[in-house]
Amino acid sequence: MAWTSVRVRPATADDVPALLAFGEELRDQLLPAGEGKRGRVVNAAGRGGLEARYVEALADPERHLIVAVGEDDEPLGMALFTVAPANALLDIPALHVSHAVVADRHKRRGAGKALVAAATGYAEERGLEQIVVSVHPGSRDANRFFARLGFAPLAVRRVAPVSVVRRRLHGAEARPLDHVVRRRPRRAGRLQVGLPAVRLGPADPEV
Repeated sequence: MAWTSVRVRPATADDVPALLAFGEELRDQLLPAGEGKRGRVVNAAGRGGLEARYVEALADPERHLIVAVGEDDEPLGMALFTVAPANALLDIPALHVSHAVVADRHKRRGAGKALVAAATGYAEERGLEQIVVSVHPGSRDANRFFARLGFAPLAVRRVAPVSVVRRRLHGAEARPLDHVVRRRPRRAGRLQVGLPAVRLGPADPEV
């Protein structure tokens, strides 16, 4: 069932409590399975830091924080717009949409499409030819949603703690060379095909 009226407007300081709730939902969707409840527990310092970042974004003319609202002006979801090169190697500006999220209880009612429509209008007004959306690779609903709207995979951005990478590097150095050279050959007749794991970048859930 779609809302009879969903509109998008710039976020204001009065929306900060709703933005914090959206941010917590977004963070929960980025946590590994089974850690959702623990992620809901946010200490005062962490919540205060998140609130400060939203307030900073609201005051930054280079960033455009928007909310989708229903008929009673209740915030349904949010998104953050910034303009930057579409690719680190190409100096072609594009609209980057991040922190896009719709509250679980408001999904599939048109709020997500309203946010994307707002991004499209924002890009057109500024003469931008591309929109880049950050989506968490594990969010199947979000990836399907954006794929249906014409968004294609661009790149994989992997993240790892420095300590983990250091341990793995040391472990690789410690393995003897003959262990690598004398690996058992694959059985004949089996074709090994490597498919590139291509997803959209870090983010954001089904909207």
